[in-house]
Amino acid sequence: MFIKKSIIYLFIFFLLSLFFIIGITIKNSYQIQENLLTESLKNKALAIFNLIVDMRHWNAQYDGVYVKSEKLQPNPYLDPNFIKSEHGETLVWVNPAFMTRQISDIASKRDGFKLKITSNKLINKNNAPDEDEKKILDYFDKNPETPYSWEIKDNQFKFMGALKTEKACLTCHSKQGYKVGDIRGGISVTFDVANEFEQLSEINKEKTQTIIFLIIAAIGALITLLIHESMKRKDEIKISKLNESLEVKVNELDEFNKTLHKKVQEEVKKQREKENLLIQQSKMAALGEMIGNIAHQWRQPISAVSAIMMNIKWTAISEGMNKEFIDERMKEANEQLSYMSQTIDDFRNFFKPNKEKEFFDLDLEVRKTYKILKDTLQHNNINFQIFSNKEIMVYGYPSEFSQVILNIISNAKDVLIERNTDKPKIEVHILKDEENIYCKICDNGGGIEEKNINKIFEPYFTTKELRGTGIGLYISKEIIEKHMQGLLVVKNNELGAEFIISIPIKEEEA
Repeated sequence: MFIKKSIIYLFIFFLLSLFFIIGITIKNSYQIQENLLTESLKNKALAIFNLIVDMRHWNAQYDGVYVKSEKLQPNPYLDPNFIKSEHGETLVWVNPAFMTRQISDIASKRDGFKLKITSNKLINKNNAPDEDEKKILDYFDKNPETPYSWEIKDNQFKFMGALKTEKACLTCHSKQGYKVGDIRGGISVTFDVANEFEQLSEINKEKTQTIIFLIIAAIGALITLLIHESMKRKDEIKISKLNESLEVKVNELDEFNKTLHKKVQEEVKKQREKENLLIQQSKMAALGEMIGNIAHQWRQPISAVSAIMMNIKWTAISEGMNKEFIDERMKEANEQLSYMSQTIDDFRNFFKPNKEKEFFDLDLEVRKTYKILKDTLQHNNINFQIFSNKEIMVYGYPSEFSQVILNIISNAKDVLIERNTDKPKIEVHILKDEENIYCKICDNGGGIEEKNINKIFEPYFTTKELRGTGIGLYISKEIIEKHMQGLLVVKNNELGAEFIISIPIKEEEA
């Protein structure tokens, strides 16, 4: 009875955990999609703003242009605002601000977005800022390095870019006291985004419904399996009771025979466990970091596949899809999935043990290890370089050697991040002389404290407090010196720490 209750409680806990994990996953997915949409809208507004600024620059370099038009009325705030040609035609003077307003009128009617030029020092009172625009202009005045500001309010995407005073602008605005480089106003770009967010909500709704259906199906299958296992268990208990009496007698005899042998095995096992425990702990620590690297490397392709599916959905709604479009999107999605599959192969090969020594390319193993850590290093802006003149073959265990390189580079990475090093970098130099092969790993993290440099390879010594195990460098030294008959030492140079691996050359390597 107690076992049944435990199973029920465990099942309930499993369901709650599953719902929680799926809920968090869905929420994060929705947030990513919303961020992508917002970024797209911002880029659209920024492109429009930059186009208007380029138009104004063109107009300003000619001190405005004169336009022949019967419908266009001269700007009353410009003086002079028109001229007469030698043929008696009226030519209206159009400066950058006047041209911006004309384009805004066209864009509002045809393209669905509004443009407005405004300032805290007005020439034309019709361009007076509203309350929100006034706050942004004041912010630009206090923070002149801020190029633009945006917000989504009342289903409207409201963007405003800052306008800096240039020499050509002083033709019209010198009387307002502006100097070159001053913020003299801004251009706002406003358009409706209700439809875009409604489409995003619809996509998320359909995705949620699909996930809920799959969860219900999975729960149904799990309940069926539990019922089957429960019935199977009852039959097994009946058979087990019939065999218990016989097994007791057999076990007593087996236990007597095994006691002596077991004690011998236990002593041998304890000795082996002591030797293997540190290596296993080091591998598990490396495995934990590898899992983090997998998650980091998968995040971008998963987001890319999600964006591709969103693109297909929007295109289907707005324009319809043809075979060429679908094939292109599927190709992009398959490329992302192939990248994820290759990531799994890379990590699986990295942890594949080598049973026997073999000759391997030192440069190639270093590059394989870098491939594992590449995304993590790039994410933290750590520059990584390998200096190697030619192929250098080494005799040993490539998988264990890769673990050594991984431990040293990971430690260097942690130091660079913890110390917030300016322009962080890690370099690997592969060299060779008549007797030895050398692999030097250097960083610019400031080096190791003198009081710790002689303890760095001791087991369980760490400066990382809660995050460190203190076994990575110890295991690295054991692998190089005991398994590959080499030497691993460390010293400080003028920029940081320098780990030097030296391995004797075998005759076949020479």
